[in-house]
Amino acid sequence: MSMMLRDYCCHEEERIVGSAIGAGERGTVRSVASWWRSRYGAQLFVEIAICGVLLIIYRTIRGVNRTDLRAAFANARDIVRLEEWLGLPFEDNLQRFLLDHPTIIKLLNHYYIWFHFPAAIGLLLWLYLRHHDRYRPFRNLMAFATFSALLIHLMFPLAPPRMMHGFVDTMREFGPSIYPKNALEGTANQIAAMPSLHFGWAMIEAIAVIAVLKSRWRWLIVIHPTLMTLSIIATANHWWIDAAAAALLILGGIAGWRVVSVWVGDRRWSWTKLRFQSEAGIAQLESFVNEDRSDDVGDDADGEQLVLQPVRAPSKVSYDANDDTDDRRNFVG
Repeated sequence: MSMMLRDYCCHEEERIVGSAIGAGERGTVRSVASWWRSRYGAQLFVEIAICGVLLIIYRTIRGVNRTDLRAAFANARDIVRLEEWLGLPFEDNLQRFLLDHPTIIKLLNHYYIWFHFPAAIGLLLWLYLRHHDRYRPFRNLMAFATFSALLIHLMFPLAPPRMMHGFVDTMREFGPSIYPKNALEGTANQIAAMPSLHFGWAMIEAIAVIAVLKSRWRWLIVIHPTLMTLSIIATANHWWIDAAAAALLILGGIAGWRVVSVWVGDRRWSWTKLRFQSEAGIAQLESFVNEDRSDDVGDDADGEQLVLQPVRAPSKVSYDANDDTDDRRNFVG
């Protein structure tokens, strides 16, 4: 008896442990599936893949016309003449002033490097993780500004001031140096000065912080594009007009998006019909489809009711033997 009771207890213990393990495994699967469907799962991997593809395209396009030095220097001389006509050729004066302060020059060299790509990646991660509803517009704005600038780089190669007489390449003199001395070497396009993506990205980052946050301290972010402007001019990597071109490009992109948004309104693009459809129209079509489905369900229910109705059996026919005898008698007679 005691052995039977012990076997029963062991069996129950194994069953309970197995049930607990099965429930734990099912819970783990549900947790993984829930994470994968969230914005921290598949959607995040898709965004990383998109950014990776855009970076590859960016690097590829930047290396297309990096050897057209004749056009780049000719365009640089045109820029100098334009700035002289405007009365604002101050890049050399600013650099000469800062060269007397090597510490400031070194800090600006590092700012030029470490607050370009890292700051852009940090902004996108911050928006995606903390302000997801504002992530896509600024990601699209950054992509628009970047690829519009790349097209301008292809059509208008421009040598930076550090390649011109009278300027000092501060990154080569004070470090850290990221560009080879020979402009034809390396993978970077050194004749893609206009517009300045260093300033353009810094401007987008400032706009994003000011638009997303509500604190009055958010305006301190304006220091970032200001320092970036100072760094690109002090290091002689850009003309000041390169920053102005980037600003006009970004403001034009924002204005164009506003116009398109007003024109589109509450409509959205349908890839199946290749045209815009309004939200109200889509909702109306969905309601019609739902009504048709409900009618079909009602008809099917009525039909099933008719089929399930009982079929009344035919009544029995009475038979009289006398009548049959009379019929046969009349027939014979």
